[in-house]
Amino acid sequence: MNDRHACPCCTETFADRTDLRVHLEVTHRKSELVTTLLESREDVETSVSGESQGPDEARPMPSAD
Repeated sequence: MNDRHACPCCTETFADRTDLRVHLEVTHRKSELVTTLLESREDVETSVSGESQGPDEARPMPSAD
């Protein structure tokens, strides 16, 4: 059984989820994490729908009111 937790941004792996969390918070900037998550989401949406959606099509912009 593989009890390792892989970092989604690099090749590091950790035996404990807490160690992975610390690694993400210390090593990777928030903007890097957001970019990685959005790219991952875009890949999933593309594979499901067969075509890529632009950012405005994927989620409507909330109103400022």
